[in-house]
Amino acid sequence: DIAFVHDGDDVDDVDEAERVAGTLLRFVGGATPAERIWDVDADLRPEGRSGPLARRVSSWEAYVARWASAWERQAYLRIRTVAGDREVGERLAGLVRAAVQASPVRPADELELRRLKVRMDRERIAPGEDPAFHLKLGPGSLSDVEFTVQLLQRRHGITAASTGVALDQLASAGHLTTEEAAALAASHRFCEGVRNRAFLVVGPGDALPTRPEQITPLARSLGCTATELREEYRRVTRRARRVVERHFYGQG
Repeated sequence: DIAFVHDGDDVDDVDEAERVAGTLLRFVGGATPAERIWDVDADLRPEGRSGPLARRVSSWEAYVARWASAWERQAYLRIRTVAGDREVGERLAGLVRAAVQASPVRPADELELRRLKVRMDRERIAPGEDPAFHLKLGPGSLSDVEFTVQLLQRRHGITAASTGVALDQLASAGHLTTEEAAALAASHRFCEGVRNRAFLVVGPGDALPTRPEQITPLARSLGCTATELREEYRRVTRRARRVVERHFYGQG
């Protein structure tokens, strides 16, 4: 997910920012799948697809403070500068973090996040991907860990952009036990690492491959067999899911 920000003042500045943002998206996205550098998504911006691609810093700040949904505020915890004018990017990141912190998470927000998470898990697994071994949307996998960590960050005012750093801070402050933090961290590292390796070995996808000619070379590249890879997935995600049920869903 990427977003664009600028610090212009007049109409020409706004038009130029929009032009640069659109050009970059077309370049990175490619005119055809063969020309694509990376699949990027700019919809996590104020007003989503209906909003301008590039916004002023002040416009971003006002949107997050007044209009952003609970899910958007949670996602904005991950904000960081990746390219362009670093001073402008860091100023935006600081303003967004401050706006998120100034809006404590409410019980209604938590309920909204749980409903969104359940719907996302049910609806967003692509055709042909194995839901039993899904690295992003499976129980205890990436999105489970990230939603749980980010909800705890909102509850306790922790603004770290990195999931790993946030886990360390949550454990140090006593909001997670050492064992709970370790279980979430292990699943996050495993699922992210395997997902990245699979992209290189077999191509884009968010689940362990089902076909032997794909999962076998993937497992070999990770120093294990296909059976061992599936068993490790089950082990780390099962432990993480117990923590997710306790802290995100409030079950026990």
